[in-house]
Amino acid sequence: MTLLRAAARTMLASYFVVSGIKAVRDPGPLVPAAEPVADRFVPMIKQYAPAQVAGYIPEDAKTLVRVNGAVQLLGGLALASGKGRRVGSLLLAGSLIPSTIAKHPFWTREDADEKALDKAQFIKNVSLVGGVLLAAGDTEGQPSIAWRAQKGGQAIAKSTGKATDKIAKKASALTDGGGSDFSDFADTALAGGAALVGTVVATSRKASKAAGKQLKEAQAVAAKQTEEARKAAARAAKQAKKDAPKQLAAAKKFAAEQAVIAKKIATEQAEAARKAAKQAKKDAPKQLAAAKKQARKVGKNIELGHN
Repeated sequence: MTLLRAAARTMLASYFVVSGIKAVRDPGPLVPAAEPVADRFVPMIKQYAPAQVAGYIPEDAKTLVRVNGAVQLLGGLALASGKGRRVGSLLLAGSLIPSTIAKHPFWTREDADEKALDKAQFIKNVSLVGGVLLAAGDTEGQPSIAWRAQKGGQAIAKSTGKATDKIAKKASALTDGGGSDFSDFADTALAGGAALVGTVVATSRKASKAAGKQLKEAQAVAAKQTEEARKAAARAAKQAKKDAPKQLAAAKKFAAEQAVIAKKIATEQAEAARKAAKQAKKDAPKQLAAAKKQARKVGKNIELGHN
């Protein structure tokens, strides 16, 4: 993770962490706004969500607020730390949908100031959804969820087909009727979106399991190769130990041969020195007599010079 990515994700996640902690610790102020949404959306979400997800969806508004806050807290921490950031970003995007509709339904406001304020907050949350979706799509060079979930495309299409058909029918009915009931269309769209998010999360889990299986297989191959390398090293050490006496004997033989050659050379040099000394001893008397004779001759010449 680069420094820029880390800083951007931390700043983006800060809103969700603070909001999540507040919702988990003190859900009371959010319950009145959440009750109409819970009464309207929970049955539809349970209807369209996968069976393994629908069984865990609570119906109590206070619990739903805390669950949504916990999802935002966990998703924000995952996004900020980079551990499970992509799944965390998807969870954050999913958690913003019900909270935005519950807290900022600007289309139901009659007061102009309240409507403008809720509309601004609604647009801000839409921007946050866009930000976390961008974070979810940032793979940092790693395989994307779409790539890992390619084999599960048919399952996604099948599980979301019903939701898509419902949304299309509702949109068609709204068009025919002049678009007078925007909130009903938003209900159906939210249910379909929740089903899609649940399916993607389930598929991502399958992809993670597949990646874990591949990791285990790679570790098994690495362990096998390590064991083979260890055995090869043991065989090489055994062979080296076996060859060591032969190599030692060869080294001793070579050293003995070199010692014999050195001894022979030393003997020859000693003999040559002995002969040279003998010859010098033999020549010494002659050299001494010649020196004496030369000395007498010099002395005689000196005497003649004095006379």
